[in-house]
Amino acid sequence: MADRRKPTGNSIQESSQETERQFMDKYNVNGMLKDVLTKLIANRPDDPIRFIANYFEAIALDDQPEDIVNRALQVLSLTHYSRPVFETNVISAFDILSKFKISKKLHGVNGVVHTQLLKALCKNMPPAVQVKLFKKIECSEHEAVPFTIFRSTIFTCCVLTDFISMAGNLFFTLDVQKTGNADKNLCTSTLDQLKTALSSSKKDVKRIMESSYNLGPDNLYKVLDKAMSKNASQSGLYNHDEFIMDACEIFLSKVSLFLKRAF
Repeated sequence: MADRRKPTGNSIQESSQETERQFMDKYNVNGMLKDVLTKLIANRPDDPIRFIANYFEAIALDDQPEDIVNRALQVLSLTHYSRPVFETNVISAFDILSKFKISKKLHGVNGVVHTQLLKALCKNMPPAVQVKLFKKIECSEHEAVPFTIFRSTIFTCCVLTDFISMAGNLFFTLDVQKTGNADKNLCTSTLDQLKTALSSSKKDVKRIMESSYNLGPDNLYKVLDKAMSKNASQSGLYNHDEFIMDACEIFLSKVSLFLKRAF
């Protein structure tokens, strides 16, 4: 009888390596790792570990409507809208929503999933602001949403979210006594300056936010100093919610003009 050859250490190692390689290929592990590292470098998040965890959580989601929306939302949450790579993330989010099943043979982005995504992006906005915003940007349920409109509405929601935060911080600065109310003269003067800053005719919605930086400290100081010199007893008071709503009204008046051009 021919002697049976015992497997050498090298052959066992080669077989083991081949099995591991097949396992990795079977589940596209290498592809996913390469993709997440590429996205990690492109987005450069403040918390890389959370970024990686969110990436794999999104992959694990199914193609149900709510999961598709959550996956698109996670992609949009990877980085701030001011970073160039956010444009790529918007495209990826649109591609994800394009898998939404409208009928047996039709997939795409319609008003249903589009609105669900926008509501998820705007969940921290005051309800009254959301209502006014959606009157301007919401598409009907059966309406096909092209990428240009999708991009415009996504940026609008992201910019408005930051705008509300900045307006809130501004109000707390005006609330000198920290009572939850601020002098009406100060508030109206500040809102007038904000309205002037947002009067830019720039077409890109991101420029709307940039134009607000015309509220420079020197100029604003002069305006507020003049407002303080007025008779405060006849001024009245503004509360936080009133100030935010009036600030958002100024912002939304500009957004409506922009979206008409986008359509």
